[in-house]
Amino acid sequence: MHKADLLKERMKKAALMVPLFLFLLLVGVWLSDHGMGIPCVFYSLTGLQCPGCGVTRMLSALFKGDFAAAYHSNAAIFLLLPILAGIGCYASVHWLKTGSWAFPRWMDWLIAACAVFLIGFAVMRNLNVLI
Repeated sequence: MHKADLLKERMKKAALMVPLFLFLLLVGVWLSDHGMGIPCVFYSLTGLQCPGCGVTRMLSALFKGDFAAAYHSNAAIFLLLPILAGIGCYASVHWLKTGSWAFPRWMDWLIAACAVFLIGFAVMRNLNVLI
């Protein structure tokens, strides 16, 4: 298969995945707005908040333009959002061009740093060190 044909195939897959992702995101925000939320399995099992607890509330607040509420829902993800969006965009464009999800070493280090930050945030949040 030619490179252009492979790119077209990947574009077709992306065209299916993007609306699905956006739909799921909007359903999560809608559930959060209506007090239902998305239950956290980790919290249900342990009583501790995972690094992602509060993300749907954060996204809901962001959609309303309430940055203070978004920050208080999940400060770590709120602060990392520009970096995570950049990683997602880079990964998507890289996959479209090459068909590979393999990242350069610097990207692996950036993702690892984000993971360490999120784990540290979760530990501090559960020790009530954070406000």
